[in-house]
Amino acid sequence: MCGISAIYRYTAISDSDKDKLMAMNEAMHYRGPDDHGIWNDNKCGMAQVRLSIIGLEKGKQPLFNEDQSLVLICNGEIYNYIEIKEELQKKGHVFNSDSDSETILHLYEEYGVKCLEYLRGMFAFCLWDANKKELFAARDRIGEKTLYYSQLQTGVVFSTELKTILKYYIDKPQISIEQLAEPIRYTSPINSKDTYIEQIKRIEPGQYILVEESGLRKYFYWKRDLSDKFFGTIESAKSETLRLMRESVDLCLRSDVPIAVMLSGGIDSSAIAALAKETGREVHTITAGYRGQHDCDEREVAKRFAKEKNIIYHEVELDKNDFKNCFEEYTQYLDEPITDTAAFAQWALYKKVKDMGFKVLLGGNGGDELFYGYPYWNNVSESLTIFRQHQDFFPWKGFEKKKKFLQFFLKNWQPILYAGYPYKIKDEAVGLWYYKDYLKFAENSSFVYDNQEFRFKNLNFDFSFENNTNLSQLDYIYEFLFSKIMTMAYLYLSDRLGMGNSIEIRSPFLDYKLVEYVSSLPQSIKYKRGESKSFLKDVLKGIVPNYILYAQKRGFTPPPSFIEDVISKYQNKIIKSDYNFYNSALADRLLSLHLMNKDVL
Repeated sequence: MCGISAIYRYTAISDSDKDKLMAMNEAMHYRGPDDHGIWNDNKCGMAQVRLSIIGLEKGKQPLFNEDQSLVLICNGEIYNYIEIKEELQKKGHVFNSDSDSETILHLYEEYGVKCLEYLRGMFAFCLWDANKKELFAARDRIGEKTLYYSQLQTGVVFSTELKTILKYYIDKPQISIEQLAEPIRYTSPINSKDTYIEQIKRIEPGQYILVEESGLRKYFYWKRDLSDKFFGTIESAKSETLRLMRESVDLCLRSDVPIAVMLSGGIDSSAIAALAKETGREVHTITAGYRGQHDCDEREVAKRFAKEKNIIYHEVELDKNDFKNCFEEYTQYLDEPITDTAAFAQWALYKKVKDMGFKVLLGGNGGDELFYGYPYWNNVSESLTIFRQHQDFFPWKGFEKKKKFLQFFLKNWQPILYAGYPYKIKDEAVGLWYYKDYLKFAENSSFVYDNQEFRFKNLNFDFSFENNTNLSQLDYIYEFLFSKIMTMAYLYLSDRLGMGNSIEIRSPFLDYKLVEYVSSLPQSIKYKRGESKSFLKDVLKGIVPNYILYAQKRGFTPPPSFIEDVISKYQNKIIKSDYNFYNSALADRLLSLHLMNKDVL
């Protein structure tokens, strides 16, 4: 796991570029406290800081192929590197390191940009082809690792973090108020390409970029496909899903440093811990709780499970004192205002895990999004489905249509009669729990930057699930949750908060082969109305105990009083507002960190 930066010049690499690459390394030193490296020729420069996970002694980057015509910097893990390496060695490739990342170089020698098709893992990399004079930059399929870029007047610059590009390569930042406001309103950006700094873009999940003297070209090599391609039995679907889960957990346990499973007491993390135990390895789990009596504390359940499975159990207790400085601390490691309040608890937990000596953690990200695990969203999708079916009866003509409507009404009379669905269709359905807070904030909130006033009230957010034409309402909503909220909020925070403490977070549920297979199953197999994760529960019977499978769902969000205590003391520096809440305070904090040193303020 690392932090990477690269610069391609249409003209030539300058001494200033070299200095900036060194400074970008220093700005991300926490992402790679174990090693660093810088390289350049006359057209391309590369820099990397390294958190050593695999190939501790022989894994220094940049990495080179046999004749040094290819140069690579990579952030992430290639979980199937052993299998790839064995196949490439049979083809005559000679490896110079023990790094999993080196497999990318030799795959590229064999297959060019199609090397991406062979990689199982989380990654973002830049590869310089000296013969072609071309820079190849790519991001993993799901989007677990970030890679930002900016097109300069005479080149293109890439980096793991937005703020390093902003600080060293953007003299006059231009603000996109829409992209700034999106995560304040929705938890994460909805636009996966643009950022709130107009000159800085994201490489999107499953995308790669090629840069050479004629310019920059973008391509997608993977998109999640939710079309039904399965023709087997339910039993075969369960069997193959479990096989792929076992395989993914086994691959994610590959590490040369101490590794643990974050055990919440819920289905996803319990499944990962149980499957990790099946591999025969020594398994450590870490469970966090809160001092006092809180509904979100699941330590007793986790402890019972760990004892039954003969798993090594570690417990971390958080209290208000652990949150006192959290906001000031973790916001230094964020580029964008991703507004999930679970960040407080994650940061406090990772700090303590670092002191325990673990450098890699396995977590349950993706389980809810893949297996329909959110009761609220399941209800929204069912309400929207009923609404659509209701509207399809109008205009109605003929006895048969009236007869069918009567049957439909008798089955769904409550949501129709009591209007249980209309409000859920509109924009407020997304982030309903702070929808009113955003409206209060936006009413009289503004800021001035570069002699331009930005007002949040002028923005028209009207995101709607009514735009769906191809997918079922359930899959349309969950694709939104998967590609937007999960990828751009939950995975983003796992990376930023974990790496802020020099800890790598892995997500076995997001192995692309598992994602592709589960996505191909018909909804009739994966989803049972009124029950979240029904298919996953069936898959895990006998592996995860019933007292976990059928328990009420809880989250890791800290007690509200912890958050309120911190935010009530925060004073805005840039955004003028009559009303402040966590999301707006976070946006103000990041603006002040990233823009206060710019002359235009």
